[in-house]
Amino acid sequence: MRVLFNEGVVKEVSSVEVKPLDFGDGQICGTEMDFILTSGDSIKYIYSQNVPIEESGQRAIDFVRKLYEDGKADFTHEPVEML
Repeated sequence: MRVLFNEGVVKEVSSVEVKPLDFGDGQICGTEMDFILTSGDSIKYIYSQNVPIEESGQRAIDFVRKLYEDGKADFTHEPVEML
């Protein structure tokens, strides 16, 4: 699967995991997306704190579904920050 991460940056991804962001106190404070590249490297992103948790979770799930169905997806418009 191919993901456009930035303008001119396309990477082959073997898997993506969406998970709740928890800093250890048991309280979910965001949504994290972990990309595993075909090279074996990983890239982790979290959704901006300006995006409500419910919305960020749904956006992440919709992104992964589109990536799976189409084999490619554009990540450049997601309100995320790299971990």
